[in-house]
Amino acid sequence: MTSAEIPVVIVGGGPAGLFMALFLVKNGISVRILDKESAFHTGSRGFGIQPRTFELMKFLGILDDVQKLAVPIPTMRAYKLPGGTVPVKTWDLYEKSGVLWPDRPYANGACLSQAVLEGIIRDHLQRYHVAVELRQELTAIEESEHHVVAHFHDHQTDKTYDIKAKYLIGADGAKGVTRKLLGLTFEGQTRDTDGMVWGDVEIQGLGSDYWHIWGKPGHFTIMARLLSPDSTEFGVGITGLDFDPSHLADEEEAKKFIHEGTGRNDLRFGKFSWLSYFKPKMRMVNKFSEGRVFIVGDAAHVHSPTGGQGMNTATQDSANLAWKLALVLRGLSSPDLLSSYNTERLPVVAQMLHATSALYTHVVREVKDGGIPTQKPDEDEKQSGWFRWRNSALEMYGINYRYSPMIVEERYTSPQSEEDMKARAYEGYEGLGTLRAGDRAPEAPGLVLDGAETSLFALFQPSKHTVLFFVPDKQTAVDGILEVAGACPEGTVQTFVVSKDSGTLIDRDGHAFSSYRVVKGINVVVVRPDGFIGCIVASEAGLKLYFEGIFS
Repeated sequence: MTSAEIPVVIVGGGPAGLFMALFLVKNGISVRILDKESAFHTGSRGFGIQPRTFELMKFLGILDDVQKLAVPIPTMRAYKLPGGTVPVKTWDLYEKSGVLWPDRPYANGACLSQAVLEGIIRDHLQRYHVAVELRQELTAIEESEHHVVAHFHDHQTDKTYDIKAKYLIGADGAKGVTRKLLGLTFEGQTRDTDGMVWGDVEIQGLGSDYWHIWGKPGHFTIMARLLSPDSTEFGVGITGLDFDPSHLADEEEAKKFIHEGTGRNDLRFGKFSWLSYFKPKMRMVNKFSEGRVFIVGDAAHVHSPTGGQGMNTATQDSANLAWKLALVLRGLSSPDLLSSYNTERLPVVAQMLHATSALYTHVVREVKDGGIPTQKPDEDEKQSGWFRWRNSALEMYGINYRYSPMIVEERYTSPQSEEDMKARAYEGYEGLGTLRAGDRAPEAPGLVLDGAETSLFALFQPSKHTVLFFVPDKQTAVDGILEVAGACPEGTVQTFVVSKDSGTLIDRDGHAFSSYRVVKGINVVVVRPDGFIGCIVASEAGLKLYFEGIFS
């Protein structure tokens, strides 16, 4: 039996599929989410949330719920062995900033169990009458010119059925079937000689203030951090180089190993709520789509947990694709627009994979007693953060699409080679003081709209382009720009005339003019629904050129 055609079917109910669904319903697109699992995931799993992801959560309207439950990334503390109680070093995994810059409102990342995050997103999806359908396994895909038919096996009834949709999103993880059905390659490496065990377990006798580390040089490292302030459950990791901990996926073996490895026989364990073994994998697909099928998240790329990029990259995938898919489904854009998903995301993920693989090697190989980073004392004095050298990239502020053919840039006319731009797709241009089309759109607080204080992030929407027309003086003509923006399809563009003392949006504190590097004659910025700058132009012609590339 084939159901009535729907716009989008999403295979996989993890973070990638849930974020994709939420972005789409925010764009007015109906979806179904199907997952082969019999129950929702438990366990902290991918627990790191980067600052850039907080920004996307703000646009989606879930940030407040997330921040109520997220906890700061704890300070690391390594202990001397044997004994396991005498600290030998204390340091921050990331350089912690106490300063909130106007253009970057979220100074540091945070930790939140993946299971908790998924629950938050599911709650928000329920407001749109969308729920994850469990025990539904994708078995085959058939494509035609106008739709895709997905074949499913219902493990509740042991029956098969079909779903006809305009598009299918594969968000079914690294072991998912969507990628395999498409015949996409999964290029990269698996560290067969290295193993990891991660789990969540109640521990009595361990302090809550630190991310605790014990290690045997060249063999293993044991880590434990409190999952939430109101519990005694810790997220525990056992990793190593040339180390096979597969037997530690057994609860009793894991507890015994932790006792012996830490020297802390005083620790008392409860039951593991989650325990899993895996080998570090660093792989990505050769392309992110085939016909009417797209893949996002771990189905498209997997990486070591070092750096906390996995779930965050999945969110970026979904943000990039959803608004484009919505415009095509509404008949406002050509299907050709969808090719930009692959064009824009492939270089970012390739560079991210390279960086996190290098970081994994650095972390696993370059350790002293107890897993301490090997830095010379003078280097320690110069930098408080272990990963300062990679901080901005890990926070995902540097991700950009300057190389995308969709981008229109009129402020900087000096050419950049496509190869060089793609090489910086992930790390960006930190410290160079430039802001170009394709970059992340900065925040700007201290704005006044209709007499009330607001900020740009409060105005950005995942379903609309935002035109910021900066008017530095009263002599600036506004009619032409407003006419071009007003000619776009209804409900797809919102326009603000930004001035320091008048206009629809008053830049009272000057942060908008400063963050967007406004110069005389170059004063129109368009921010895409995914929070990236689509164009920086000086004229109606430049603005029209950009929107002609979006709408058809």
